[in-house]
Amino acid sequence: MGEQPLDRLLIVAGATLGRFRQQVVAEHGLSATALDLLTALNCEDGLPHRELAGRLGFTPATLTPVVDVLERTGDVRRERDGTDRRVIRVYLTPSGRRRWASVADQVARTLRETMPGEEPAVRRYLGAVLAAVQGRLT
Repeated sequence: MGEQPLDRLLIVAGATLGRFRQQVVAEHGLSATALDLLTALNCEDGLPHRELAGRLGFTPATLTPVVDVLERTGDVRRERDGTDRRVIRVYLTPSGRRRWASVADQVARTLRETMPGEEPAVRRYLGAVLAAVQGRLT
């Protein structure tokens, strides 16, 4: 049996990493969407609910139950915007930041262990692949 084509390796690696990430997320009592939400807020806290949903590729109504759960567990809080009371902003709490860091660290640590010192090169390569392929999509 010959060497697998690169596109197939990337697809299988992505799917396998996705399953691993879901397993880690579930061990921490989160859904993949909840982790993505925490990640987005870790990058830019206090996003309006509507904008947060758009960044994650969901409608605001679809994201609401995820925010509800994270608010009940104390990982996020909602606040009305001070200048436009119609806007609800979502903030990461210290508890949510710790929870996010724990999950993200476990996934990152596993990846670092599989390819010590190679992360920058892998990031550059995957970024280039994405850019090249996205540029060809119609």
